[in-house]
Amino acid sequence: MSADETQWDDAVARGLGFLQRSLGPDGLPSARPGLDPELRTPLTGAEARRRLLVKHGVDLGFDPDREGFSAMWGLALLRPDAERPEERALVAALAAQVARYREPSAERYRAFPPGLPFPADTDSTAVALSGLARHGLLSPERLADTARELLDTRFGPDDGPVPAYWEDSDPTASRGRGFDAVAAANILFALHLPGPAGLLPHPAAEATLRYVHEHLNGPRTGTRHYASPEAFLHSAARAATVVPGLAAPARRAVEHVTTQFADTPFELALLVLADEYAGLTAELPERRRRLAAAQLPDGSWPAAGYFRFGRLPLHFGSPHLSTLFALRALRPETAPQA
Repeated sequence: MSADETQWDDAVARGLGFLQRSLGPDGLPSARPGLDPELRTPLTGAEARRRLLVKHGVDLGFDPDREGFSAMWGLALLRPDAERPEERALVAALAAQVARYREPSAERYRAFPPGLPFPADTDSTAVALSGLARHGLLSPERLADTARELLDTRFGPDDGPVPAYWEDSDPTASRGRGFDAVAAANILFALHLPGPAGLLPHPAAEATLRYVHEHLNGPRTGTRHYASPEAFLHSAARAATVVPGLAAPARRAVEHVTTQFADTPFELALLVLADEYAGLTAELPERRRRLAAAQLPDGSWPAAGYFRFGRLPLHFGSPHLSTLFALRALRPETAPQA
């Protein structure tokens, strides 16, 4: 345990306690949808679907209230070989939860359960891959097979970046043509894990790297599936720990952002992690102090929107997802881990 973790040990213990108390037979609760990034009014899946239909004339075709992306990030954030029994229990529960979002016939993962009219997506697959690999839950063969699925995601003959969805699993032609810089950074991280890295160099990976570079050098904005610019900074800096070509531009981008930009404790946690990944340590003690001070009495951190339904104004977040990111931000890792 590092000196920094000892400082925040009580906050970490209370956060892990909140997560453990929240576990149910299906794992951690799903993120809740809301029509604003701050999630001032969280909705049930049925309410969100109805409001989108009334206000925007769009019927999702299902109630978006059983997402698994939060569980995938949980595996990617919790510590492997944890000493705390409650953390080991969380990892086991999340691993079982993530497994239920795997495509039955392919090495792909979905944000929503199989059987719903929503396709497997490359972002969920990349985060699931990195989380499962972090805890030694995938064989080298499975790692390589999933990486091949990501690299073979194409729309037509061009050699562009890895797109958001697999065309052959997407029932709605309008959805699958998008690209997303946060997803691209998460994909790059997964492709540079020790097993999949043997498949590189590859034209799709190189095009995806160029796409992330372009976003790092452009205006500070959110992306198609992530409203907050901090989400991109976090994923780009995380990818830069394993992709040498990203290290310098990611560090420059993170250097120019202060926590004054963070509107929520969740965004503050993302910036703390971006600083850590980029090797910018001067402000980290104070920023971690501020993050710990935002913890609620029940041990959680406030919910805020993290990902969204493409261009539709439907944002997803939960205190469980915020707490997973906050706990990781309060526990620095001295070296990047898968």
